[in-house]
Amino acid sequence: MGGNTKKNNDYHMIFKTLDKLNRFKPYAPVFIRIIFALYLILAVKAQVYLPGNIEKFSENLAGMHFPAPLFFAYVASWSVFVAYILVALGWKVRLAAVPLVIYFLVAAFVYHVPAGHGIGKTMPASVMLAMSLFLLFNGAGKLSIDEGV
Repeated sequence: MGGNTKKNNDYHMIFKTLDKLNRFKPYAPVFIRIIFALYLILAVKAQVYLPGNIEKFSENLAGMHFPAPLFFAYVASWSVFVAYILVALGWKVRLAAVPLVIYFLVAAFVYHVPAGHGIGKTMPASVMLAMSLFLLFNGAGKLSIDEGV
């Protein structure tokens, strides 16, 4: 019987300690925004937003019978590029999350799922979708322009 009391006290102490972390909740979005900033840096480094790469994206969209593929390739690429910048800065994050949610929904459910991609290929878009939804619902958090830094 004494063992159960000790175990309950241990659990209580663990949860009490975890409850102390609640004061840091407003900073949670910062970690997600850092990932978006890294995505932005990698995309710029890989020159994703150059016209030749956008035309390749357009060809992929055309292959999926997407209407006006070149137009939508430019709209998608540039809206996501601008959204990444806004999210990284922590400015107008909820607004910036909207095109990100749309982009990653389309990536997951219009491209990956119909193509029969497994979880490994679909997971990055799914994770970015989840992070975009988190930012849409929660905003930029502390250490952002939205929150007055």
